[in-house]
Amino acid sequence: MDVAIARVDAPLTDFAVTPFFRHETVEDVMASHREKRAVMKTIEVCELRIAGEKNYVPVVPADSIWQVQDGQPVTYAERFGDQYRQFKMGGSQEASGTPLQELSPYGITPAQISLCRAMKIHSIEAIHSLEGAGLKALGVQGNELKRIAAAYMANLVRSGQVENEVDALRRQVEELKALLNGTQAKAEVAEAVAVEAVDEAIEASEFAALSDEQIKAYIRERTGTTPRGNPSRETLLRMAAEA
Repeated sequence: MDVAIARVDAPLTDFAVTPFFRHETVEDVMASHREKRAVMKTIEVCELRIAGEKNYVPVVPADSIWQVQDGQPVTYAERFGDQYRQFKMGGSQEASGTPLQELSPYGITPAQISLCRAMKIHSIEAIHSLEGAGLKALGVQGNELKRIAAAYMANLVRSGQVENEVDALRRQVEELKALLNGTQAKAEVAEAVAVEAVDEAIEASEFAALSDEQIKAYIRERTGTTPRGNPSRETLLRMAAEA
């Protein structure tokens, strides 16, 4: 089977096993005993291709129990739900993890990738999770492959941290923009209120009872200059207050 790789989030220990569901014809022992002849039946099974185990490939019924979790039995079909659904729908069954080719920038060679496939290691996460006998099975390449995979995983963590920091900075920028917009709006309101207050003060000032000509005369007397043109009364009142 050519193993396709699908990127998913899962515990590293799960990447050490590549499941493959298929049909298998076996003897129905009970029916054979009843009918006194060999009675065959077709069942769904799951091959467990374990990273680092070249010759050991356990095969279990798909509906057999893998574990009991919180009092509920979990079958192999449920444990490897994505691959089981692909099998039932007739699609290509994809292994979990990141393709080994992603390690090329880190120094993995085509020969090392071929070695990994021969040892049923189909993802970077599977290499990273290898320990003990599984790692020793890779021979002299084992430690180098672990180093390469560790470098990739460390860079992945750093990339995630940088991405989180960038997201945090973006949120801070948006918050500052909102704050500045709010401050600017407040400043504009304050300025409008101040202008209105000045206008009201001028209207209520001692010049309010004077005529425009009297105000112009007052301004000329105070500043030595007569207002040019035909300024509005509001302008004259402000000029008189400033004078």
